[in-house]
Amino acid sequence: MQDDSVGGPVEDVEVLVCRKCLVKGGARSGGMDLPRWLQGTLTDRGLGEHVRVMPSGCMNQCPRGKVTVLVTSATGRGGALVTVDPRLQREELVQLVERQARGESAPDLPPSEPVDDAHRETTEP
Repeated sequence: MQDDSVGGPVEDVEVLVCRKCLVKGGARSGGMDLPRWLQGTLTDRGLGEHVRVMPSGCMNQCPRGKVTVLVTSATGRGGALVTVDPRLQREELVQLVERQARGESAPDLPPSEPVDDAHRETTEP
């Protein structure tokens, strides 16, 4: 953990964004630019040095109209696997990553519409 100007100790965080979900949703869903937008927003908020946003392979969640994202501490200290609406839940995703970087618990994102709980899980150490 490092001390940073964003309000105390900050951990390195990895954010994996399912490439298959991004491609399936296409540009019209707002998903294609999600990784770049997320990295830019986190950089603007002072977390750019601590967060890596990377596309990943399929995570076998396949939510219709959403994108699967895994937010985890680089140290392996827990994290969250969530499905997000790439247009409607961007700010909630940023807040989730910020909480993970600060070592706070990461509650589920509020669903933008009813979500099958089988498509959402939280990992704990």
